[in-house]
Amino acid sequence: MPDKSVFTPQNIGISVLGGVAAAAIGAVVARGGFGGLLFAHLAPLPLVIVALGFGIVHGATSALVATVVLSVALHPVVGMGYALLVAAPAWLGAYAASGAPRGGRDLVTRNVASWSCLAAASVLATAVILWLVVATLSFGSLDEALNPIRARAFLLLDAMLREKELPESANPTELSGVVARSVPAFLAGYGLLIHVANLWLGGTIARASSLLTRPWPDIAMDFRLPRAVTGLFASGVVLSLFSGPSAAIGLVLAATMGMLLMLQGLAVVHVLLRGSKSSALVLSIIYFMLGLLGWPIVPLAVLGGADTVFNYRDRKSAAAPGQPQKTAESD
Repeated sequence: MPDKSVFTPQNIGISVLGGVAAAAIGAVVARGGFGGLLFAHLAPLPLVIVALGFGIVHGATSALVATVVLSVALHPVVGMGYALLVAAPAWLGAYAASGAPRGGRDLVTRNVASWSCLAAASVLATAVILWLVVATLSFGSLDEALNPIRARAFLLLDAMLREKELPESANPTELSGVVARSVPAFLAGYGLLIHVANLWLGGTIARASSLLTRPWPDIAMDFRLPRAVTGLFASGVVLSLFSGPSAAIGLVLAATMGMLLMLQGLAVVHVLLRGSKSSALVLSIIYFMLGLLGWPIVPLAVLGGADTVFNYRDRKSAAAPGQPQKTAESD
């Protein structure tokens, strides 16, 4: 088959069971709580494993089964949210990682790692921005739509102020507004990291099971975003300086495109540290600071954006004797 799917009763059964497993995880996530928070990080994994291990048609079947089960068992709104935030990004990312087969040929033949992450990011950003637009039109203003989030943030911040965990000069009313307006961007950015992690983990599992039909790429060299991503990130930053829905949309663009650029920055760091005796220590420190503090995302995103223009990894390859030079074109 063009997408390497093999239609046998066994594979069809696996795709259906994969969808049921994905729906079960989605149901736990929808019920909330600490368990739901933990399972949210693995929500895309069954879909990715089926798509990469058995073919994208089977992955699409799993995504559809999970969406239908959640729509019927819980609520159509839950199913729609799952489809937009979990199923569609997971499947499209796996589709790009499989080479985006169409018409008997692969549309993506290089920079597969970056295109798969960009595909997931595009769906997530579009879904969140669409929600912002619909919510603004439905409630009359974005602030009205975000009032439930703002109310919860206010209660939490007010309690922290009473416990003296915040400075006395802090204004819970103003801070809760900032938190509420930042939630959609946080959802898109953090959701992208979850999808990227599951895409890598699903590919690793398929590879270990000898189900992966594509060669595993050198991700550090292969991750090269189009320069347009830097432009979208800059546009998002500019939009965030305005007010209302424009600012919220700008924050979503800045968060998703910034996360992609951060991943490219990490790829640059990995390549530049190759051959260094201290590479393992330095990378461990960087990942520890990313997980604990978060602020290293900013310099890494700047590095990733600069790399889309200056191609630091190609210069490293060219300077290293005996190593073939990679092509720099990424547009």
